[in-house]
Amino acid sequence: MRKCGVVHKVFQMEETTIPERVSTGIKGLDEMLKGGYFKGTANVVSGKSGTGKTIFGSQFIYEGAKNGEKVMCIITSEESKSIVREMKASFDWDFKKLEDDGLLSFVDITEPGLRLQKSVEIAPSELIKSFKKLIESKIDDVQPQRVFIDSIEALFLAIDSNYKLRTLIDDVFGVLRSRDVTSVISVGKMFGLDEMVEYGADSVVKLERVRVGNNLQRTIFVMKLRGSSTINEVRVLNISDNGMSVLAQSPYLE
Repeated sequence: MRKCGVVHKVFQMEETTIPERVSTGIKGLDEMLKGGYFKGTANVVSGKSGTGKTIFGSQFIYEGAKNGEKVMCIITSEESKSIVREMKASFDWDFKKLEDDGLLSFVDITEPGLRLQKSVEIAPSELIKSFKKLIESKIDDVQPQRVFIDSIEALFLAIDSNYKLRTLIDDVFGVLRSRDVTSVISVGKMFGLDEMVEYGADSVVKLERVRVGNNLQRTIFVMKLRGSSTINEVRVLNISDNGMSVLAQSPYLE
């Protein structure tokens, strides 16, 4: 008589890799992001002039550099020496020393030679392609772990086609992601350009100044973070001698 055997199938659970997180360096923001940015992602900070975008991005790269990471600051609208001076005077962040130590590299699009190149009659899309090649070359040479672009709208304002604009934005973000650098890209609120840039980003943090009674209050809100939940609250953003920090309170509650 034939014996019936029972076949036991063993199901092995696949190991799930937990994505690495990168601290923003801004007290209280990592909590809102449930652990910081994902490594190798393109992250937008948007807001009107005076909301703190440059401080935000500078604090992000300063956090990396003070912990021994190589970082890069790509500037499109002011000279690098202005940022070095402002960050030292406001927060005692010594960007010059970090630069001398080889931890911080500047790519200054406002340098005289590059300004001359921008002034020549050249199609805006070709200028952005040149910018893409430039940052590819600089990132490959320096191998930074963090990059801050301040600010990206200066490059895209002359593009008159939404399709072309989206494509070029995706190209720039693609360069950053393909090099596995964690980046912060600032964008102002101009002609709807911020919405186009935000759409292609992995995360978006909104900075605003709102009127509360007789005072103007800085606020911060995480609009999106792909692959993660966030704290869905508008919170108070404080700027002191130590830089930015997020307070665990609503600006609308007295």
